[in-house]
Amino acid sequence: MELKGKRVTILGMGVSGRAVAGWLVSQGAQVMCSDLNPLNKWPKGLAGWCDKNSVGVETKKHKVETCLSSDLIVVSPGVSPDIPALEAARRSNIPVVGELALAASFWKGPLIGITGTNGKTTTTMLVDEMLKKANVPHVRAGNIGTPLSALIEEHTEETIAVLEISSFQLDYFPRTRYFPFTPPRFKTAAWLNLAPDHLDRYQDIKSYGESKAAIYDFQRPEDWAIRNMDDKKLETWKDRGRARRLYFGMLRPGVPGAGPDTSLKKINIMWPDNKWEEYDLESWSPRGRHNIENLACAILLSRLAGAGAGAVQSVIQSFKAAHHRLQWVVQNAGIDYYDDSKATNVASVLRALESIDQPIVLIVGGRSKGENYASLAEATKKAHIRGAIVIGEEAKAFEKVLSKVMPVIQVLGTKNGKKTMRKAVEKATSLAEPGDAILLSPACSSFDMFKNYEERGMAFQEATREFGDWVIE
Repeated sequence: MELKGKRVTILGMGVSGRAVAGWLVSQGAQVMCSDLNPLNKWPKGLAGWCDKNSVGVETKKHKVETCLSSDLIVVSPGVSPDIPALEAARRSNIPVVGELALAASFWKGPLIGITGTNGKTTTTMLVDEMLKKANVPHVRAGNIGTPLSALIEEHTEETIAVLEISSFQLDYFPRTRYFPFTPPRFKTAAWLNLAPDHLDRYQDIKSYGESKAAIYDFQRPEDWAIRNMDDKKLETWKDRGRARRLYFGMLRPGVPGAGPDTSLKKINIMWPDNKWEEYDLESWSPRGRHNIENLACAILLSRLAGAGAGAVQSVIQSFKAAHHRLQWVVQNAGIDYYDDSKATNVASVLRALESIDQPIVLIVGGRSKGENYASLAEATKKAHIRGAIVIGEEAKAFEKVLSKVMPVIQVLGTKNGKKTMRKAVEKATSLAEPGDAILLSPACSSFDMFKNYEERGMAFQEATREFGDWVIE
């Protein structure tokens, strides 16, 4: 499809919607921007930009008639695929595509796709740093923050796009023959893991996993598909796609891929041609076995993309994990405070609990994503959890499960997130003893009290200031 002159409707004017709108206008498309918010709630300057560029505006509803009058519909990942406007468009064979899928279709260089329930951002950051160290031309985009459509005009055929991809984004990759462009192709695709998440959007974990597995459908036999050997939930899709296979985790004899030794002090790689590589983890700083798994996957991705072994080892020694991911904040009166606000599902909380050797006071709660919390109570058999502070809309649900196995304090209120977090930190500190760790690892989304997990994490960090002088790393 030639975009010039085509009627394109964009649903959702978040970061990706705004980026793709700008690119589509530059291609000569007739663009309509649709968002559920009233115009006075749109990002500053966007309405004026639309007016200046003759872009149509639709507010408060994604109208069926608007979509049916379109040649193409581009959807932001937060928009549910089941809304009436999109169902009507599909029945009329009008192409529906996500911002990332559309941009990937027009990207001329190689694509690296990274998906999974947890660890996507850390793995994407590692690949980005390794390629940067090796002077391999590339961009980092996708769910990590920068929309790929904002970068299309800057790349060449040699520029690799390293993409963090959520299930919401994969939902809008083309599944039918009505896609009017060359489908995206991932030269390398990695699936890190699968755990219950977003069950407020998906019927069950199988349908959620099916969304993730779609990444392997956009590969050819000469490409590489990388999978976590230790995650049994991925076995359902072990034969998905046509690409060559590599694995990471605790590898079996003769299986090509990357994995740590039993001491967790080295990562060994065996390539399909039986050549071996070894990487030293003595200076590796991120906590937890899960981060070693992320690293193993990142090494495979980076080496396949052209990074040398020396560049990889250099990044291993210097890499720091992103904020709000099991981030040590401060020690005060012998108590360590950890910000793991990015832990928005139960699986990531369990990983955090495994990674801390101290007795823990857990701060948990927020807005439900449809999960069962029973496994957190089961975690007391392995981790020493001294008690829990439960907050947010799910406070009562957590209290019901956790109070059977540990002391629980409920902090009420969702109107003032900072105030609630300050009180939660205060209560956690009263439960903790010198040598303990206070861990914010919510197992929920932040949207009941905060704009995002970053704001929630900063509220936690700010609250700790009230308990002594400290310096953040």
